[in-house]
Amino acid sequence: MKYPILSSILSLALSSALAAQNCSDNTYPVTLVDAYGVPAPTTLDPVTNEPVSRFQNEDVYVAFDPNIPSGTYYVHVTDRVDGVADMVLSTNDPMDRFVLITNNGAGNITLSLPMSANAPVTGLGLGGIGQSLLLQPFTSNPAEPCQFKAWCGDWWDLTNGPSNPYMLQGGLNPNTMTCAVRSYSQFQIGDGTPADLSGVVFADANQNGEQDTGEAGLPGWTVNLVTNGVSVSAVTGNDGSYQFPNIVCAEYSVELTMQSGFLATTPVVYQIESCGCADVEVAPFGVVANCLPCDGHTIGYWGNCNGLQKVQQLGILPTLPALGIVNSCGQRVAPGTLWQFDHYLQQANSTNMAYMLSAQLVAMHSNVIAGFVDVNCVIEENGLGQITIGDLMQRAVLSLWAHPFTNWCSPHRAEQALLKNALDHANNNQNWVNACGCNNGGCGNNGGCGNNGGSWGGNNQGGSCGQNHHRRSPYRRRHHC
Repeated sequence: MKYPILSSILSLALSSALAAQNCSDNTYPVTLVDAYGVPAPTTLDPVTNEPVSRFQNEDVYVAFDPNIPSGTYYVHVTDRVDGVADMVLSTNDPMDRFVLITNNGAGNITLSLPMSANAPVTGLGLGGIGQSLLLQPFTSNPAEPCQFKAWCGDWWDLTNGPSNPYMLQGGLNPNTMTCAVRSYSQFQIGDGTPADLSGVVFADANQNGEQDTGEAGLPGWTVNLVTNGVSVSAVTGNDGSYQFPNIVCAEYSVELTMQSGFLATTPVVYQIESCGCADVEVAPFGVVANCLPCDGHTIGYWGNCNGLQKVQQLGILPTLPALGIVNSCGQRVAPGTLWQFDHYLQQANSTNMAYMLSAQLVAMHSNVIAGFVDVNCVIEENGLGQITIGDLMQRAVLSLWAHPFTNWCSPHRAEQALLKNALDHANNNQNWVNACGCNNGGCGNNGGCGNNGGSWGGNNQGGSCGQNHHRRSPYRRRHHC
């Protein structure tokens, strides 16, 4: 060939021209899905003649094509970009819009933010495989409310900054001489009716920050909705719920007014950004009483003078038959005198585990009647997790009525041992979660108040009866067993 260099240049130019002709958008289409990777239903937009995904809330995720090449992409939300006041609607940090897509094959896509210290908020990808990316937060274009377009591309022009709705480029990328990846998809949020903001305030009994089954809402609590320095208030109803109707596109601060005697188990302020297109459900506000009396007293205490005096004063003896307590033979018992009560506790042993469970239950039952322990006090115990003392006692009662004799061969012995240990630890103040402390002295979890003035192995701690009872410690006996 006479002019090899010229020929190479011409060939490259021809290849580039051909490539440019073959470059097109949506070669790797994006799909708009919910958090579980399920695509939203679509209709046709009569203005742009493009498919529109329709969502009932603002939880819109973008799922990437299973064949998209790995690399860094720019992802943001605009309006429809149809020439009507086109604008970028994403309101997150622009550095969070750079997304590293790692395609591990077979649609297993993982996402990260290479330009940011933040982690992406992700859902499931298409068909529940890999990850999708949450597009929030974004605002709405007043000229075209609740109409949006999600974009993803690997060639961007930042000359006019991140507010440029046309920054993602298509066609042949002259820097790489390859086709740019540019994909987009329209979506609409809501049905055109005004949006409401709602939530709930609940009693978080186990203090885990989540509203679990059985944790009721609290009436009469004030919640404030603040935006642009303007605050409006709502009061929770009987079910603990509150609502602010007809909110507009704005950034809001949802603030719980705390009441005296309560502690928050969740944030008391939530920052919400709404496009005003769909109802917004705010995360629950959880509260708990500042502290509860969770001051356990042991079997030893209830067998000494102070304990026996309370048993007499509070009329505890007639309440015992309802517990279904048993003796070493599995027979139902009902101590009718203080001596019988004391003797029953002293003789407790785990040959029949139901007997030992009975004794610990009697001690806790007495603690509740005496006001030492609130039934809403929460313990945390291996094998049980977090449970209120009231629920624990109920389980113990049901077990005793169902299985009064659990010797070493009984299949129900292990369950009763678990309940017995939990009550034992609570009577010894070793597993409380929400205790005020021992007589306000600060038990806490794994706190130490000893045996609260009662031990089978010592002299009548906590009261003088005129004689010393040399008793073997029930804790040591239980530990031995």
